Amino acid sequence: MSNSSTDAIADPVGAAVNSTDPVSTDPVSTGRDRRTFGQALLLRPNMGGLLFALLFWWESLSPTLLSRTAIAQGMISAVCIGFGYMVGTLLGYWGHRLLARLGRAPSASTRQIAWRASLVLGIVVVVLGIIVWPRWQNEQRDLLTLAHISRFEMVPVLIVTAILVAILGLIGRLVWRGFTAIDRLLMRLVPGPAAVLLTTVVVVLLGNVLATRVVAPRLHSWANSAFGVLEDDTDEGTVQPTSSAVTGGPGSLIPWAELGREGRNFVARATTKAQLEGFHGVGKVTAEPVRVYVGLRSGNTAQERAALAVRELDRTHAWDQKVLVVATVTGTGWVDPDAATAIEQLYAGDTAMVGQQYSFLPSWISTLVDGQAAKDAGAALFAAVHARWLQIPAASRPKLLMFGQSLGSFGGEAAFTGHDARTSVDNFVALTDGALLTGPTNDNAIWGQVTAARSPGSPAWRPVYDDGTSVRFANKPSEVLEPDPTWVEPRILYIQHPSDPVTFWSMDTLWSRPEWIESPTGYDVPDRATWFPFVTWAQGVADLSAGFGAKPGFGHDYRNAFVAGWAAVLAPTGWTSADTTRLEAYLGRN
Repeated sequence: MSNSSTDAIADPVGAAVNSTDPVSTDPVSTGRDRRTFGQALLLRPNMGGLLFALLFWWESLSPTLLSRTAIAQGMISAVCIGFGYMVGTLLGYWGHRLLARLGRAPSASTRQIAWRASLVLGIVVVVLGIIVWPRWQNEQRDLLTLAHISRFEMVPVLIVTAILVAILGLIGRLVWRGFTAIDRLLMRLVPGPAAVLLTTVVVVLLGNVLATRVVAPRLHSWANSAFGVLEDDTDEGTVQPTSSAVTGGPGSLIPWAELGREGRNFVARATTKAQLEGFHGVGKVTAEPVRVYVGLRSGNTAQERAALAVRELDRTHAWDQKVLVVATVTGTGWVDPDAATAIEQLYAGDTAMVGQQYSFLPSWISTLVDGQAAKDAGAALFAAVHARWLQIPAASRPKLLMFGQSLGSFGGEAAFTGHDARTSVDNFVALTDGALLTGPTNDNAIWGQVTAARSPGSPAWRPVYDDGTSVRFANKPSEVLEPDPTWVEPRILYIQHPSDPVTFWSMDTLWSRPEWIESPTGYDVPDRATWFPFVTWAQGVADLSAGFGAKPGFGHDYRNAFVAGWAAVLAPTGWTSADTTRLEAYLGRN
C-alpha cells in the first residue's frame, strides 16, 4: 500500500488506472490531463492526430478562387497539417480517455491493426494527392487562361510542406513547454483545477499583451519607417507637370513635394492632348483634363485636406468641366491610372478628378492599423465637394461621379452608407450622377447590404438587386457593353470578378460555407471548389496574395473594365458600344 503511488496513476476524471493495464502504457491515458495531451501532441505520433492531418492535407489540395504556385501550396498544406494534427490529437485524446473510462479501451492487437490500416490509407491518399493536385490546378488554370503546370510541380510542394511541418512542430514544442512551465509554477500556488483555469487566463492575457503592445506597435513602426521612405521617392519617368490644370503645376496650392509618391504619379500622368487626339482626331479635342490631389502632409485631418481639395478645384476651374469624379484612393494613395485615363478619353479631356491621401501604407496594413481612415477620407472629401457643387447653378454643374477601387471603394461608400440597402442606394441616387466601384472588399458596407438583399436565385458573385433599377453588378465588360434602357440614371455599377479574393474571402470561412462556392460558381471558379473548416480560410489567405498578380479580367486586376464601366454608368451623348470597343482597343495598344 505504501507504493500505491507508483502502482496507480490518478485518472483525471476520477478513476484509477492500474499501471499493469495496457492503457496505462499509452501516453494519452496516463498522468495528468494537460501533460498527457502535451505528450500526445508533441512527443510521439498519435493516430487521431495523423489521420486528421492526412484529412486536412487532402482538403488543402482542393482548388478555391485562384490557382497556386508550388510554394504557396506547400505553405497552405503545412499549416493545414499542423492544425489538423492538433485537432485530431485533442479529439483522439478525449476519445481514448472516454473509452478507458467505459472499460472499452482497444487492445494492443486492435491498435496494431488500426495503425497498419492507417499506414495503408495514408500511402493511398498521398499517392492520389500527388496525382490529382496538378490535374485540379490545370483545370482551374484553363478557366483563368493560364499555361498548364507540370505534374512534377508536386515535388516542391512536398518538400516545402515537409520543411514547414518540421518548423511548425518545433514552434509547437516551444509553445507547449512555455505553457507547462507556467502551469507547474501556478500548481505550487493554487489547487490543480484552479491552476488549469488560471494558466489558460495567464496565457491568453500574455498573448493579448504580446499582440497589442509588442507586435502591433512594432508592425506599425516598421511599416511607417519602410514605406515612409518610399513615400519621399518619385518613380522614374515621373516629372513635375507644367500645366496649371493639375495639382503640382504652376499656381498649385499644394506643393509637389507634399503630394506623396502616388499623388505625384497621379497628377503627372494626366492624359495629354496628343493622347486624346490619337483617339478622337486632331482638332476635335478642346478641353484639358483636371487632376487634383491632396497629399497626407497637406493637412492634419481628413476635413482639412478635403477643404484644401475644394480650393484646388476652384483654382483649376474644375467646375467648368463636363464631369467631376470624386475618387477615394487605396491605402498607398493610389488611383488606378487606367480608370483615370478611361474617363478622360471617354469625355475627350473634359473631365476633372479629385482624390486625397489618408495613408501611405499598403491597403492590408492600412486596414489592420486604421481601417477607419479610409472611411473618414472618403466621407470628408465627398461631403466637401458635394457642398461646393451645390453652390453652382444646376444648369452649369458638371456631372458628379464617384469612383473607388478595392479599399478605395470601401472608403468611398462611407459617404452614402445607410441602415439598410434601400437607404444606401437611395443616398447614392440622391447625391451623385453615378458611381463606379471595382473590386470591392468583403468589408464594404453597401456592397454587403445589397448582396444580402439580392433577389432569390441570383448568385453572390453577380447579385440582382431591385431588378437592377439603380444598382447593378457585372463580372465582365461585355456584360455592360450594350446600353440598357431599364437601368435608370443615376447608375451605380459594381464590377467584381468571381475569382477576386479581396471581394469574396472573409474570416467567416473559418467556420461557415461561403456563398461564392455554391453552385453555379462563377465563370473563373472551378465547380470542384469545396469548403472545409479552417482549410478554405487558409487557402483564401494565399488567394489574397495571388489575386494581385492575376491576369486582367481575373482576380483583383480590373484594368480592362474601366472603359465599359464608365460608359455604362454615364456615357457622353452619342456614345455607342462600338465606341467603347474602339477605345478599349486603342488603350490596349498604348
